Amino acid sequence: MRLIAIIMTIMITFSNVSIGFADNNVSNVKTYKFENDVNMSGVISGNSKFFEVSKNWNLKNAKLNLVFTKSELLDIDYSTITVFINEKPIHSERLDGKKEYKKNISIEIPKDLLKKGSNEIQIKAYKTISDKVCRDDANTANWLVIHKESNINIEYEYKSSENILSEYQNSYNNTDNGDRLNSTILLPDNYSSAELSSGMILAADFGKKIKYDNFNFDFKLYSDFKNKNDNIIFIGKNNNTPKEILNLLTNSEKSNLDQKGIIKMVSSPFDKSKKMIIIVSNNSDILKKASKLLSSNDLINNLNKDSITIDKNTDINDLNDKENTDRIYLKDLGYENIMLKGPFSQEVVMDINTPKNKVVKSGSKVKLNIRYAQNLDFERSLATVYINDVPIGSERLVKEKSDNDTIELSLPNEVVGKSYYQVKVVFNLELLDVACVTRDTDNPWAYISNESFLEFDYEDNDDLSFNNYPYPFVENDKFNDLTVVVPNNLGSRELTYIANSISYMGHDVKFNDGNLNVVKESEFRGNYKKDNLIIVGTPSNNSIIKDINKDLNLKFNKNYNGFEGNDKIKFVGEFSSEVASIQLIDSPYLKDKSAMVIASTDIADLSLSAKYLSDLSLTKSLKGDTIVIGRDGYVKDLNYNAKEQTTKEELKEEKKISKQTKIFILVAVFLLATVITSLVLLVLKYRK
Repeated sequence: MRLIAIIMTIMITFSNVSIGFADNNVSNVKTYKFENDVNMSGVISGNSKFFEVSKNWNLKNAKLNLVFTKSELLDIDYSTITVFINEKPIHSERLDGKKEYKKNISIEIPKDLLKKGSNEIQIKAYKTISDKVCRDDANTANWLVIHKESNINIEYEYKSSENILSEYQNSYNNTDNGDRLNSTILLPDNYSSAELSSGMILAADFGKKIKYDNFNFDFKLYSDFKNKNDNIIFIGKNNNTPKEILNLLTNSEKSNLDQKGIIKMVSSPFDKSKKMIIIVSNNSDILKKASKLLSSNDLINNLNKDSITIDKNTDINDLNDKENTDRIYLKDLGYENIMLKGPFSQEVVMDINTPKNKVVKSGSKVKLNIRYAQNLDFERSLATVYINDVPIGSERLVKEKSDNDTIELSLPNEVVGKSYYQVKVVFNLELLDVACVTRDTDNPWAYISNESFLEFDYEDNDDLSFNNYPYPFVENDKFNDLTVVVPNNLGSRELTYIANSISYMGHDVKFNDGNLNVVKESEFRGNYKKDNLIIVGTPSNNSIIKDINKDLNLKFNKNYNGFEGNDKIKFVGEFSSEVASIQLIDSPYLKDKSAMVIASTDIADLSLSAKYLSDLSLTKSLKGDTIVIGRDGYVKDLNYNAKEQTTKEELKEEKKISKQTKIFILVAVFLLATVITSLVLLVLKYRK
């Protein structure tokens, strides 16, 4: 009896733990890193960092972990550092003269000073070395470094939400303390290609809505479903849907599912504190249309009800306004209007990424809408714009334009041809009859409107390379006629790998009117062969890989039990069967299309490629057109498609050298003939 009592106690304890974990009131922590060291020189200096507070967070705690190193020569009586949140001071600390590398202080941030959306944390320092303050401003020993290990931690709970479709994003794009979404996509065990496509469209939408963070989620078969405290999206046809889920629909909603589809949000039958979205239709096209509606930019936000019925005539596509798509506004990048306060040099830095398949060319420009104080010495005050640390122009500030001025500069040749741009604007705000200031002040000031923009003139970069990935599978902010070909029978583990890889591609998607299909290899025929392709699997479970082996950069051997070495890579022993490869090639079925082949001899090794196709930093590190990944962490980038291009470039260079050589020889012959002629004339002259 005693043993039974102990067992019962343990079971009750685990039951309580499970219930506690499923509770909405579980705390989460979001960390915003500083990314780079910040050097702060001179007597008065400052730096700003922006971070987001989501509208569906209930804030619990917030703090700044500040890591800094300072000059040991600072005057301990007057040198200080002060932290501001949204222009409100929250902490000041004296800077002593001790030499301490990477000192770490933790500063509580009052919750009531934080607002939904963008918040600014500002660090200001006042530093002196001697009583000669004006000299200290130019003294190289007067310095402070804010290290990149600094971060902002926000502890929060997710707000509870209603079972209405407009709450979809607030409910399904939430992560736990790690990087796992609290959401699972479920398919029937005997899923069809239509159900698979519908699920993968929603997987891509996770990436579309969470653009700048790494995360992962589960894509499961119904019989493998374990995380029952997740929010769930179930997708199925009528005859594939389990009764316990189908019974959550009304008789009216279940009627005529051959011609219509239902999207319904209910409380999860597995955990009443969580939600379930049910997507059911017997029509394959309507199943996909339902997922596109959920992934719309605005349409879903207007559905303040728990269900909607759609048919083939329902317009679910995003409004796709292509006007001025080459113009990138600061507000579209999440920047608020920017206020800079204080005399002398004040600067702000903004980061901008351009489309992966575009190259910026001459004719591009930056236009800043600015305002500034009228108490400046306008003979000495100016604004300078830097692009990737290259100064592209300066303009004097003019009193008559102080309430409404613009700076418009063209990008010079040395900064074009990039895919990443850092824009730095430096204001030199000089005061009349003042050479230096001895105290902090908010005057003068400068202001940059978030209606400012960069306008890029592009040319296409259609190189088939991981430098441009996910192009060509995503182009012009949407999926570009993409068909993913998978083995006929995949388990939950492999489906999750593929879903997370497609979710990464969703980071580059803005509009839902692109075309994404996922089909079983037995159904791969007809018009699917006219699409851009991603082919996943092994030679034994996906026959398409055998069919196109001759077209691969890195081919399988004749027995299909390992990769075959070539002039780019050699394999020794069993290593050729213990790797996965990711290869970009021209489509074997249509010359104007492309294909990516994700293959291995052991299906378990597909997890190796999934890691490199779903992580923001790892994927961006890839280059070339072929990647080989081993079980022990081995990674090798190879380049096959650029071989001919490189040869042409080399031939071009050789021709250039040959031309220069010919010119040199002609000039040398001419000079030699001139010298010989002169000598002959001299000899004849003096002989006479």
